[in-house]
Amino acid sequence: MSGLLLDKTIAYVRESFDRKVVQQVLPYGGEFSAAEIPFKSYSCPAIFVSVLGWVPNASGQRVRGRGVRSVSMAAFVAFKHVDRVKRMNGAMLLADQLCAGLSKWSPPMSDEPVSLMPLDTDPTAENLYGRAVDAQSQALWVVRWTQDLKVNAEIGDLFDLLAIHIDEHYHPGTVPAAGGSEAPPIPVTDAIHFPQEP
Repeated sequence: MSGLLLDKTIAYVRESFDRKVVQQVLPYGGEFSAAEIPFKSYSCPAIFVSVLGWVPNASGQRVRGRGVRSVSMAAFVAFKHVDRVKRMNGAMLLADQLCAGLSKWSPPMSDEPVSLMPLDTDPTAENLYGRAVDAQSQALWVVRWTQDLKVNAEIGDLFDLLAIHIDEHYHPGTVPAAGGSEAPPIPVTDAIHFPQEP
């Protein structure tokens, strides 16, 4: 459920920025900090989007009832430049643009198993400057917001809609030597089971 929100947020942020302005928009497993920089390969400017958690209540007035959750989201903006002021201004500008874009985002209503709501409250932004970030010639900002979603299907049905079971069967074979005699191809079969409506 929140995974769908993450996927749609990444797609929306990606289409909101030209690739010359933001090279990468990537999912991230939690809070992105200076400690993560040496262990993550990416091209700046980059935006890392993360789901931080949720509560089973709406944060605003757009949706009510069972199956509603309020999801805490974050996007971490990394900007690299040799000049400290320019990298700070670059990251700040991207965070500002991201806040404006998220405030205007109105996910289309559809027959999907999960409905995403527009934001009821504008995002906040924070400068995560520190010596460790600065030592990497980067600036780091975080944009935080809360987004409501509503599940339109039963949990069991939702799992079926989001899961595909695939069985693969193959027989080991050998690759014929170059110029050797023709050998029959290695047989490979697939059995893909999609859930069927009753």
